[in-house]
Amino acid sequence: MLNKKFDNSDNSQYRWDPFQKEWIIYAPKRNLRPFQGKKFEKEPEKSWTCPFCPDAPEGAGKWIVKQLTNRFASLDENKHFMVEKIMGSFKKTAPNYGKCEVILYSQDHDASFGTLEHQNIVALIKLWQERFDAIKKMKDMKYIFIMENRGKEIGNSMTHPHGQIFSFPFIPPKIEKEYSAFKEYNEENNSCLLCDILEEEQKELNDGVNSRIVCENDDFLAIIPYYAHWAFEIHIIPKRHFRSLIELENEEIDTLARIMKEVVLKYDALHGNGEIMPYVMAMHNVPVNLHKNSQFDYHFHIEYYTPFRGKGKLKFLAGVELGTGTMICDALPEFNAKIMRDLNAKKP
Repeated sequence: MLNKKFDNSDNSQYRWDPFQKEWIIYAPKRNLRPFQGKKFEKEPEKSWTCPFCPDAPEGAGKWIVKQLTNRFASLDENKHFMVEKIMGSFKKTAPNYGKCEVILYSQDHDASFGTLEHQNIVALIKLWQERFDAIKKMKDMKYIFIMENRGKEIGNSMTHPHGQIFSFPFIPPKIEKEYSAFKEYNEENNSCLLCDILEEEQKELNDGVNSRIVCENDDFLAIIPYYAHWAFEIHIIPKRHFRSLIELENEEIDTLARIMKEVVLKYDALHGNGEIMPYVMAMHNVPVNLHKNSQFDYHFHIEYYTPFRGKGKLKFLAGVELGTGTMICDALPEFNAKIMRDLNAKKP
């Protein structure tokens, strides 16, 4: 029998991996979160089935998009990030300081990002901007991560259209590597790595070389990058250099809304049968509250990853990927970019 001292239900924390040199979040109480359609014995009687719908307390009121505190948060903004090391041991831990929010995309339970009206997506981008601007004022936060987990294959437990914002007191490992790459490239070339990648991608398209561009508009380019880790990984990249979504100009909010919807509609067309394509949307903004920064130390972009490597074919991470961290991709980006370009997805 488990000792009460080691109760797993409320013992959230960070623990340091001394080999990978990164923090791991332990959040046992997330096991208590609901899964839509599943009943729990301790749940009180209620008149609603989805907590995000207008007839439920969290979804109540008049709104187009809405921000909520995550009731099953992995991180706690009321704690203080202070590293604790056990003397004479490799063990290093810290309270799970941070912030978790839920962003509701629509009152319509059956909607998805691909069915949202244009002005709905514009409102969503503006809400993301508001939350980013508010959270970066918390001086101990270092990274604000805006994301969407879509579909049961991704592990999304609630089907109501929504995303999340995780905010950390450190720069997460993938972002830290990316941030370092931007800084190193700028020091060596006095330029932005992603700006130069975009220039090369556009030049190859004009030269008639196999293109990795999926779609574009006046302000943004959507590509399957040359270095894609996932078969149908798409990055949306602004043509103008800026570092975070709060630097978007008004016309760029409009064009970003359009290209995000176009990418999602292409994903849904690839999946077919009127079903939504599962994916992760990961928004990459510059870290915040750092003492030193420069114009070219980051370039805002959005990354999409889908677990499908083709129609009806799921990609599973197994021995090589999980054991070594080295991805195996099942097709060249140029081949899959052409598939995505040629899809007859309805234009937003």
